[in-house]
Formats: sequence, C-alpha cells, structure tokens
Amino acid sequence: MSSFRPLYAVTITDAIASGEIEQLKKLAAEAEAHIQQYGDVPTLLAALKIEIAKLEA
Repeated sequence: MSSFRPLYAVTITDAIASGEIEQLKKLAAEAEAHIQQYGDVPTLLAALKIEIAKLEA
C-alpha cells in the first residue's frame, strides 16, 4: 500500500490547519523528496511557457 499523497495546496493547508506536528514534519519530508526527485517544477513550467509564447509569436 502506497503512502503517496499528492502535494496539492489542499493537502498542505489541511495539514497546517490540523496543527499536528508529526503530520507537518512528514508532509515536509514528502515535499523535500518531491523536490529532490522532480526539481523546481514551477520554474521549469515558466520556462516552457516562455518558449511556447516565442514559438506562437
């Protein structure tokens, strides 16, 4: 059974609202692992959008 949780905003905001320190630490570790595996996705997405805009111009 996988313990993977998508790191959507609701997942993170719900964890923060819970106030449960162990849950917050676990989610922070999951987020760090995600960044290590996939890198800075928002920055890469921005680069993709720039290239798309250039090609569509």
